Amino acid sequence: MTAGEYSVMNSWIYPITQQGVVAGSNSYNFDGARGSLWTTYYQALANYRLIQSRIETSATPANMNNLYAMLKTLIAYKTFKTTNNFGNIPYSKAGYAPINGAVAYNVPYDKQEDIYSSLLTDLKWAVDNFSTDATQYSPGSYDTFLKGDIAKWIKFANSLRLYVAITMYNKNSSLAGTHIAEALSKPLLTDGEDIGLWPTAITGLEFQWRQWSFTQDCNLRMGSTMWNLFSDNNDTDGSGIFDIRAKIFFETNGANNWVAIPQNQATITETGSPYNIANRDVNWSNKGNSNYSAFNFYFVKDVKYIPELILTAAQVYFLKAEAYNRGLGVTANQATAKAAYDAGVTASLTMWKKIAFNTPSWVVNKPAQEALTAVELNQVLTNTKVAYNTGDASSSLLKIYAQTWIDQYRQPYDAWTLLRRTGGKTPMSSIGTGNYTGKYGTLYKFKYPDEEQSFNNANWKTETDGSDVTNKKIWIQP
Repeated sequence: MTAGEYSVMNSWIYPITQQGVVAGSNSYNFDGARGSLWTTYYQALANYRLIQSRIETSATPANMNNLYAMLKTLIAYKTFKTTNNFGNIPYSKAGYAPINGAVAYNVPYDKQEDIYSSLLTDLKWAVDNFSTDATQYSPGSYDTFLKGDIAKWIKFANSLRLYVAITMYNKNSSLAGTHIAEALSKPLLTDGEDIGLWPTAITGLEFQWRQWSFTQDCNLRMGSTMWNLFSDNNDTDGSGIFDIRAKIFFETNGANNWVAIPQNQATITETGSPYNIANRDVNWSNKGNSNYSAFNFYFVKDVKYIPELILTAAQVYFLKAEAYNRGLGVTANQATAKAAYDAGVTASLTMWKKIAFNTPSWVVNKPAQEALTAVELNQVLTNTKVAYNTGDASSSLLKIYAQTWIDQYRQPYDAWTLLRRTGGKTPMSSIGTGNYTGKYGTLYKFKYPDEEQSFNNANWKTETDGSDVTNKKIWIQP
């Protein structure tokens, strides 16, 4: 992720999703991420088109199926993310400048519904064409992502296919249902197979921009919406906490108390500086007299061990749970939905505890052991805020969304997609809704970068009618 993506994530996407609260004014403009999101995507798309052309014109293109499937899967993920951020985007005719020259810069916008359909076609092709045949070209050590593990590549592509299909189901149930049913019949990511950028697996990878985004006047704090799903009460000693992720995601305030900012509060007084690395490295408790609980400092301090996640096993379990809860492409079955949901909660707790335990710099509130204990799991799964009720599919569906939203703690852009495609069924405070709506509630998309008006003006005008706004709903929204 770029500096712009991180800064807008902390200042805007977290409060939009209510996974966090910004104490005081936002440090960065909401438009601060759109340029980098757009540029990095179209650079990747251009590279994809060029390699695609070379594969198709090679002497033995069939021997390149694995490489082609890898590329289709990766560009599908990046396209999925980009269209969810902007809505309609140039896609089917975009990225061809390295092949066709400058004329290829001026291309029309594709409708999001057509983009989704294309992604499902590409992901199905990838799943069906990955092969362990010895004749397949291997990128070898250049595959720093999944290390040439074809079985995991298949699971990633198929899981992403399930993700895309469920995200669009409310808009095209026929097409989505077919892909959901087939995806559920093929291998999916399972326990411990959490897809992301792991610094420990990629030589030289460090997330310096993540650290920068917190240390540059970041006012991000724990909000009551997340807190209420982790604790049975507001006792500041933390005695009500029943979910181990509370102490992994967040920390106490300057007085060593657990204090959440009431979500959507109009005026917030916060004087602390909990993300000051120079102070905290010398004295952990030196949080600058902060009044409220901050995001855990280790997500700021560490750049070498804590990953940036793409698609976790827990999220895949929750997608499966939603499919069986609602009967998406399959017959509704609450017992099957519950089993997948419980597996998702277990996978999320396990992953986050493992991340904390295996981060060497993590000292304060470090888990005593890597493995999730039966007690830790039981106190979450049996809590009334979490427990799946097979007799009440509607309330249990909201719990599926809530646990997906929690697992996406470091994927707020994905939580934003979940919020929009469900029509606001992710955890949301019922207090101060006017304050939320006025500042965050109608931010549905990013505006297109200014360069689109300069270099693709005619197509930009056709798409926007000359007025690009952030409160225009994207296709997946109800």
